[in-house]
Amino acid sequence: MGTVAVVGGGVIGLSIAWRAASAGWDVTVHDPTPGAGASWVAGGMLAPLSEGWPGEEHVLELGAASLARWPEFGDRLQRATGCDLFTSDGSLTVALDAADAADLRTVAEWVQAQGHEMRVLTRAEIRELEPSLGPRIRLGLLAPTELAVDNRILVDALHRACVEAGVRFVATAVDSLDALPADRVVLAAGSASARLWPGLPVR
Repeated sequence: MGTVAVVGGGVIGLSIAWRAASAGWDVTVHDPTPGAGASWVAGGMLAPLSEGWPGEEHVLELGAASLARWPEFGDRLQRATGCDLFTSDGSLTVALDAADAADLRTVAEWVQAQGHEMRVLTRAEIRELEPSLGPRIRLGLLAPTELAVDNRILVDALHRACVEAGVRFVATAVDSLDALPADRVVLAAGSASARLWPGLPVR
């Protein structure tokens, strides 16, 4: 197959490294502290539908396609490592005031119009679903197909799967992509990516 250098050992970099090594590539991950960046402090929410907004059709399409792939990807990783990744299915977003409630209705109507399942819940429905929520909740938005993972277990599982698949780890920072001796280079360094690829619009 050839060689692959992955710059960045977060969820994206480790996922690519694992799958590439599993497919027969000779893979090296370059990261001084794999999994210690944004992937370690993330919320683990797989919620592209709840975060949708009118005018962002392409973002919603990409997020929904990613969400649809997560169950198979997560199941494969769980089988490979024995780690239990998923913490919930379905997400509930709540509104505390009239402005928040109006925003949730906007999201619900627009996301439903794009063909995705979302339900607006009344106060009574919210209390039935989540009795511990306070009485100030005005409205809820339920996305039953969204998921959540434990991000730190995910990072550990990916690292373990990479090691078992034969991925090598180099704990030195990369100063130039051109200096990497590989057939393919994957840049997955998060906020540091713009330093290695000037002009990359990372925000």
